[in-house]
Amino acid sequence: MSGTHPNRSDRHHAQAVALFGEAPVRWVTSALVRSEAYSWFLHKYGEEAARQFRLFIDQLDGLTVLDTDPRHHAAVGKTLDRFRGAKLTYVDASSLTFMAKREVKRAWATDHHLGLAGAEVLPRS
Repeated sequence: MSGTHPNRSDRHHAQAVALFGEAPVRWVTSALVRSEAYSWFLHKYGEEAARQFRLFIDQLDGLTVLDTDPRHHAAVGKTLDRFRGAKLTYVDASSLTFMAKREVKRAWATDHHLGLAGAEVLPRS
């Protein structure tokens, strides 16, 4: 990102530079997050927008999409129990479970719940 010019309309530009300006960034998401995002585009903007999102994700170089298995789902249940009262969605609990297993210290996310286990979540509000 060096050499980029700030977009004055993007209030999160400085935080994006701080996170993505360091090399190398590992892009990781899960099949559950991908599914949730696809559904959001579908219901908010329609089928073509959801299709474009899917095609965009498919072409991202270096993106790892984590899948789930019965052991992961059992661990998600423990995460939901641990953070009972926080109104976590299942997908958020799954993300926290993956983050704990992979020892993620910093994440780019729109959901503040992903900081419950101590990771720094950007962009900050």
